[in-house]
Amino acid sequence: MKPILTIGITSYKRIDELRRCINSVKTKYVNDIEILVSEDKSPLSHEIGEMVTGLSHESEYCIRFTSNEVNLGYDMNLGSIIRKANGKFIFFMSDDDAIAEGCLDEIIEYLKRKPKCGVLYAPFKYEDTGNKDRNRSNKNYRIPQGELSASKYLYDSILFSGLIFRKKYVEDFDSSRFKNHNYFQVYLFLQMLLKYGGFFFATPSVVCIGDGENAYGLSESSSGGGQFSDKKRNAILADRKSVKSNLEFNKTLIKTIRMFDRDEGTHVIDSFARQYSLHSISGLTIARRQGRRYFKDYWKVLNELDIHLYPIARCYYVLLNLFGADCTSFLLSGFRKLAKRER
Repeated sequence: MKPILTIGITSYKRIDELRRCINSVKTKYVNDIEILVSEDKSPLSHEIGEMVTGLSHESEYCIRFTSNEVNLGYDMNLGSIIRKANGKFIFFMSDDDAIAEGCLDEIIEYLKRKPKCGVLYAPFKYEDTGNKDRNRSNKNYRIPQGELSASKYLYDSILFSGLIFRKKYVEDFDSSRFKNHNYFQVYLFLQMLLKYGGFFFATPSVVCIGDGENAYGLSESSSGGGQFSDKKRNAILADRKSVKSNLEFNKTLIKTIRMFDRDEGTHVIDSFARQYSLHSISGLTIARRQGRRYFKDYWKVLNELDIHLYPIARCYYVLLNLFGADCTSFLLSGFRKLAKRER
């Protein structure tokens, strides 16, 4: 009998983190799940395979190890997991995150009711702070299908760990279209909400640890697009400590959303542009703290993105440029207090 749920884990070079991720899988519904590791032909492929095989002999769960014949990269490795999965639903996981304790029982019990939705997900929490992210609602609820839902919840799909897709709805999408986009799951998420709707669990399903060695921009398949050829690594993408790295990721995120709009005749990018303009404030603030020259360079790259920036981002840029990050934050907090008092 096929399992209800496949825990599909992407793997690249991270042995200890992968072991921790596999060991975090805990549920009373042992026979209803499988754990599938899709190793993306890293230099440690053999060692990872031996480790996973050893765990499979000791575990009560069905654990399968597969290794791609060549290094496919992030997006096509997700596609590989979809093809290999036996479960009716696929729970995507990064090898350097962990599954939150107690969530799988609730998720599997809901899946046993045979929901019609295309995607399910829950908040994730950060290990170091315990703070929740990705939709902080305190109640479970159904997300209706349609473009409005796709636009409203798009940001919930940026982190792929914890996103659960119905396999038969996503298995025909070609992941090779998204090579080095790093956002294949965003496209799938938008498709599922547009056509089938979704479901949100209030209980966190993922502990976001992210302590593994970075593979973005460094693996054999990485090109990063734009100025980078297929034979080069994307140094900006790989430097996750740099605020400019986020802009490099944003290039292909925006490209992915525009691909979706072209495919479906939608206008999700318009709603995203408004949200993105608000989100850009934090990046601008960090850039300003690194000096005026860095700040102006960051602003130039931000404006070169294929997206319309709303006035709020431009106003914030002017304030930061004139007064700096600390003074701007102080001024805005004063305005907020005054407005609250007037209300």
